[in-house]
Amino acid sequence: MTDFNTRVARIRYNLEFSGYEAVVFIRDNGNEYGYPSFVSAPLDAEYAHVMEQLSEAAKRQHLSANPGLRSYQRRVTNAPYAPEQPPLAA
Repeated sequence: MTDFNTRVARIRYNLEFSGYEAVVFIRDNGNEYGYPSFVSAPLDAEYAHVMEQLSEAAKRQHLSANPGLRSYQRRVTNAPYAPEQPPLAA
């Protein structure tokens, strides 16, 4: 399995659905993808377990044939600057 660099953004507990939700960012091949992730768990669940489950849910979504809702940031490349124009005459 490919090893991804994951980052979990602000985790919140959703009382309506009794679980934790967060946006998980996955860096793959220099590009970064963001996935909404949800895990059903009680309010007093262990933090490490919740983090791991949120990351795993996002990884499964990333590797699926139809990843669904996600954000995508392209790798920043050095674009050539526009040529400098001479100052305008007054």
